[in-house]
Amino acid sequence: MRFWINEDEVESVPAPGQCLRTHLRDHGHTEVKRGCDAGDCGACSVLVDGSPVHSCLFPAVRAEGAKITTAAGLGTPGSLSPMQEAFVEGFGFQCGFCTPGTIVTASTLDEHDLDDLPRLMKGNLCRCTGYRAIRESIADGVSRGARNLGSTGAPAGVGCSTRPPAAERIVSGLEPYTFDVPVPDAQILRVLGSPHAHARILDIDVSDAERVPGVALILTHADVVDLPRFSTGRHEHREDDPDDTRVLDDTVRFVGQRVAAVVADTAAVAEEACRRIRVEYEVLDAVFDPELARISGAPLLHPDRTPADRVDEAHRNVILGLHEGFGDADGALAEAPARVSGTWRTSRVIHAQLETRGAVGWIAEDGRLTLRSSTQVPFLVRDELTRLLGMTPDSIRVLTARVGGGFGGKQEMLCEDLVAIATLRTGRPVAYELSRTEEFTRTAVRHPMRVDVELGADADGRLTAMKVGLLSDTGAYGNHSRGVLFHACSESMSLYRCPAKRIDAEVVYTNNVPSGAFRGYGLGQVIFAIESAMDELAIELGVDPFDLRRINAVTTDDAPLAHHAEPEADLIWGSHGLDQCLDLAQAALASDTTPAPQGDAWRVGEGMAVAMIATMAPFGHISHATVTLRPDGCVDIGIGTSEFGNGTTTVHTQIVATDLGTTPDRIRLHHSDTDAARHDTGAFAS
Repeated sequence: MRFWINEDEVESVPAPGQCLRTHLRDHGHTEVKRGCDAGDCGACSVLVDGSPVHSCLFPAVRAEGAKITTAAGLGTPGSLSPMQEAFVEGFGFQCGFCTPGTIVTASTLDEHDLDDLPRLMKGNLCRCTGYRAIRESIADGVSRGARNLGSTGAPAGVGCSTRPPAAERIVSGLEPYTFDVPVPDAQILRVLGSPHAHARILDIDVSDAERVPGVALILTHADVVDLPRFSTGRHEHREDDPDDTRVLDDTVRFVGQRVAAVVADTAAVAEEACRRIRVEYEVLDAVFDPELARISGAPLLHPDRTPADRVDEAHRNVILGLHEGFGDADGALAEAPARVSGTWRTSRVIHAQLETRGAVGWIAEDGRLTLRSSTQVPFLVRDELTRLLGMTPDSIRVLTARVGGGFGGKQEMLCEDLVAIATLRTGRPVAYELSRTEEFTRTAVRHPMRVDVELGADADGRLTAMKVGLLSDTGAYGNHSRGVLFHACSESMSLYRCPAKRIDAEVVYTNNVPSGAFRGYGLGQVIFAIESAMDELAIELGVDPFDLRRINAVTTDDAPLAHHAEPEADLIWGSHGLDQCLDLAQAALASDTTPAPQGDAWRVGEGMAVAMIATMAPFGHISHATVTLRPDGCVDIGIGTSEFGNGTTTVHTQIVATDLGTTPDRIRLHHSDTDAARHDTGAFAS
């Protein structure tokens, strides 16, 4: 087959059934990303004879004689296209994983298409930006037409709007992500998942799977039985989570849980071997409702865990309970002139970051186990691997390329353990890239919660009682369960002044997919309920919702209901700024001059809610950096923080340039690597 990729003529023979995406990547075009392989996300978008297509759905054989254009081929050598320049100047990306595909599709638009962007761009998804920056960048790119404005220069110092160091590479698709850097001779790992929500494995027969040509290693629970329990959730202090997880377990507790892992020469071979593994299960009773999970007689998921493992009441499936407060909440509610109550439920939500989780492992020339991982926390992954494998920190190196989105979901160790073990046992590089299906069935989700709220107030709208009941579903394992419960109950109840507060909260095991870290870390679920109750109270009292919050805004004289000591609790912050925030928000709504819709157009209303979040973990974040002046006058920076759209590479460069009185083009940044600095807690809650 002969075709052209970015003006280069190519002759090749696609594999049977191969899609264009994988065929292009086989030819080194890693600017074509893999987000879903189902035609949903558009990260793999390319132009085929000028028309945008999802290359994961386009059979490679149909490219015969076609001209394929990727994001890397949109500009000219050494120069970006107008659309790429617009995305750089307009900050039309964060993690940047979706950006090459988005720009490819946007490059086909003209000014007549700008009013129809939601339809024309619906095949390209972004999980980071909220689309406003993308919409503005597309409009700017179209208006530039054939002009190329060129670069605006090197990034400036602190206080200046500046291009991220990787901006030009991101919009061209040339910034490498986890699986964009080839590892020669890498074998592929695939996982067999459980079909049962709760079962005991009686026997695993791998003999037929071992006979598949190309299979190098098969792992079952019998091969890792001597490894200690751990938690997939990662924190600065590993004791924040229960030790309830094994690499491979003889009991499965949710559908999709890892049962066996196969390492083979190709993905097809590994998947075929997984299909040939025969497993005999004893199916156990399962419980999926957290309200039923904690009552007597419910199936127990981890009956042998104890408080020493950070599981407080295993006989009730309860990991942690909080029953605290001050004042007489029940008495105050009974006497309150105004009283509202309700129950609010939130569902599980998946992060859906466009780059799926994954890791590649190999033995480096210096003999160290080395992993490149899509993690937010390379140091914490390394430290847990040392404990799990009985190795020393200096014998393991964990690094990341740029990470394609995280949102808390990559504050977990969900693939690195298997990759590390397989690499050590085979002595060859091993790669495990989760599919989108595995992301939905085998990783972690936002904690579903049931939140009961009762509020009492006097006739003037002053709160007299606040009572909150919370039930959190952690799923089959307790990663992040305790921290999310603590966090969910602190800021959400500390926002308002009230003489009587009571919280009764529990987090329980169920046979659902595990929950974990997710943006907001539990606060969104509880604030949603409390703020909804506050609105109900405003209606009951006939008070403006803004005024009700003003009346009850917490001040420095009020005792919060918090479950940990805040590191800056001794500082005086006056009103905390809440009253000023309310004034600014209400004034902004009042100044809206958007004309009222006519006819059958959407009705437009307004609403408000208040949220507070502590943006640092209660026990702090720890990080180190190195700054080295080179003989040529350039500066080397060593930073451990992962970059996935959080902007740390930009900010670190600006800080050093400002403090050393130099220019950013003279700075060489080494980041996201356990070799780059002594320690970095990670890019989360920071």
